[in-house]
Amino acid sequence: MTRVETVQTSLGDVEVAIVEGGGRRPVLFFPGGHCSAVCDCGWDLYTRLGHTVVSFSRPGYGRTNVGQLSAAEFVPAVEQACSALALSEVEAIVGVSFGGLQAVCTALSDQVGAPRLVLHSAVSTLPYPESRAQRVAGPIVFGPRVQAGAWSAISRAVCTERGLRAMSGTLSTLPVDKWWPTLSREDRERARTLFQTMRSGHGFINDLRQARPDTSKYRHWLLQQIARTTLVTGSRTDAGVDFAHAEDLAAVIPDARLVELDAPSHLFWLGPQAESARRAVQNFLPAPG
Repeated sequence: MTRVETVQTSLGDVEVAIVEGGGRRPVLFFPGGHCSAVCDCGWDLYTRLGHTVVSFSRPGYGRTNVGQLSAAEFVPAVEQACSALALSEVEAIVGVSFGGLQAVCTALSDQVGAPRLVLHSAVSTLPYPESRAQRVAGPIVFGPRVQAGAWSAISRAVCTERGLRAMSGTLSTLPVDKWWPTLSREDRERARTLFQTMRSGHGFINDLRQARPDTSKYRHWLLQQIARTTLVTGSRTDAGVDFAHAEDLAAVIPDARLVELDAPSHLFWLGPQAESARRAVQNFLPAPG
């Protein structure tokens, strides 16, 4: 069961989606680019272990209305939201893709009681997107004024099996024929729902701004400050975020362990290969006591 709430903070409204798990401590979850709190980017890796997932819409996404705050500037709103939701202790802070920077900044907060950090296919100190052409095209295709049209077209395209296969194929370096048949009907529906709930708002531009090459040294400094045990996962066939980012995160964060996944695409939580991500998370989080 998922419920969506808007929490008032001194910085503005913050949207959260609360995905019920079981009796174990919750995890804070920061989804990636184009994703609001309601976008499922691997919730069941945690809910199946009994953890409730508290997913946040970051600045510029969903109904979060705090302006174009950076990840560091948004942390007080996260702290206040946790207080309002009575989340005095959480098991881990989780960041996916572009949500990794927000997870890192939140992990530096003394007020968020989480002993662990998890970064799935997250952007590191390396410039992102990797090529200048992609960095230029992103604001044009997914800028605030045009993004609604782009996502409307994508939503219509993925209604068909052919369109869904084509969109998903852009997230892998492998030929789509090699891995698409391994996805179950449920996996494909989850991928379709993801694409149909994604929107860029003002958030994607904000993400790109914080991942520019001239911010690399700052992000490197942030990663060096992390004092929490950290799990980093990534796949060499992920076309969304290159595996070099996972290697970089693991090299810079003081107490980090890197687990290479065999996921064929950026959608690491779907398909039979998602089992490697489940094992990594299960082995990293403490067993129920």
